[in-house]
Amino acid sequence: MQCRTHPTTPAFNTCNQCGDWLCEECTVDVQGRLYCRGCLMKMATPCSGSPGPAPATPGGRRISWGLLFMFTIPPFPTGVNYMFMGLIKKGLAALCGFFLLIFLISITSGPLTWLLGLALPIYWLTCAFDGFNLRRRINAGEHVPDSIDEVLRAIRGNKYVLWAIIILVGLSVLGTVVGAVMGLIRWLMPLIVIGLGLYVLFRRRTPPSGPTE
Repeated sequence: MQCRTHPTTPAFNTCNQCGDWLCEECTVDVQGRLYCRGCLMKMATPCSGSPGPAPATPGGRRISWGLLFMFTIPPFPTGVNYMFMGLIKKGLAALCGFFLLIFLISITSGPLTWLLGLALPIYWLTCAFDGFNLRRRINAGEHVPDSIDEVLRAIRGNKYVLWAIIILVGLSVLGTVVGAVMGLIRWLMPLIVIGLGLYVLFRRRTPPSGPTE
């Protein structure tokens, strides 16, 4: 993930109020809770004309750890854990990414297939840990927005990596298609040779037809 304010800097924290990803420079620690500078200023000046964000109030909606764990592990696909917490958009985005990875694994070949196969459990673990982090924030009374803005920011921030993956997948699929065509030609060549031989053999044995005296 990249920082919201510094797109070229990796983000390691999230704001406890708005949920945006932050680098170390943009993170403000207030009694163990992490905020971005914008949310901290809004909380410090609630009388600026618009009401500030509601403070975290524990004791709201509680999400069971056991049920969340059940919806995180197989046979449930990645994304169901977000939907269980009411984060439908995040769940659909995670679900699309999960099935996209499986589809790419099925159509690629060679080292790229192994690389995508390694990316699948990493993707699952990332979504699983993120789900439990969101559960902690929801149970603490924080407002967790159901948004995929961070996913879109990550895609825009790593567009060159995305293009490289698309090119590699395209080359792998092209190699698979060429390999299948060459395999078909190898099967057809003996049949073509046998057919030509039979044609020449029977053509020579057939007497030429012409006028008889």
